[in-house]
Amino acid sequence: MPTLTRLPLPLAGLAAIACALLLTATPAAAQRYQFGGGTGQQHVPGKFDYYQLVLSWSPTHCAENSRGPDDTQCGVRRERPYGFIVHGLWPQYENRGWPEFCSTRGRPYVPDAIINQMMDVMPSRGLIIHQYKKHGTCTGMNPETYFKATRIAFGNVKIPKEFQAPNQDMLMTPRELVNKFVSINPTMKADAIQVICKRGNANRLQEVKVCMTRKGSFRACEPGRASRHRCAAKKMHIPRVRG
Repeated sequence: MPTLTRLPLPLAGLAAIACALLLTATPAAAQRYQFGGGTGQQHVPGKFDYYQLVLSWSPTHCAENSRGPDDTQCGVRRERPYGFIVHGLWPQYENRGWPEFCSTRGRPYVPDAIINQMMDVMPSRGLIIHQYKKHGTCTGMNPETYFKATRIAFGNVKIPKEFQAPNQDMLMTPRELVNKFVSINPTMKADAIQVICKRGNANRLQEVKVCMTRKGSFRACEPGRASRHRCAAKKMHIPRVRG
């Protein structure tokens, strides 16, 4: 089975990309097209504190969301089975929510070439477009740079072998999942990960959120407080990757 290709780029690359873009994408120049949404405040591109890299467990998504045999993520004619995929790279505020649907100079169009380049780690055209509109616009980056940063961030998170292509369902607690990530990511601490379960679905793994500084290093998701997992402490169901 093909495996994801990860780029051997340093964590500092994320910072370099972000800084280069923010020098050209100033708040004053990015107010021509305003989306609705957010928390009611005026969100300014580039004005945020840290990132969440959100990794979706594809088997849970596909159990209820397949759009037919040609669905690029869930359909039987998809390129390959998927385990963790990138849901998005989300800018966050410190202890006060997050920006979304930020103002841009024009409609935030994602070119087909960029979409095609991201399909191996984000196997849904609609997901890629939506993530840039909702979250990428708030980074101050254009689509090309935002998705380069997303790929670098994903490439710097090692995925435990148990989650790369499991052929049988698993049961484990959120803490056990976190420990598996921490054990193979030397600079990651347990408070850098939040485990999310699907609501109303018997504690089934939905996604994990990995928190990173704007320079790309791991950091606590909720400083000063215990990391909060949206799963029961008991063993959660992790459905297998289906061929």
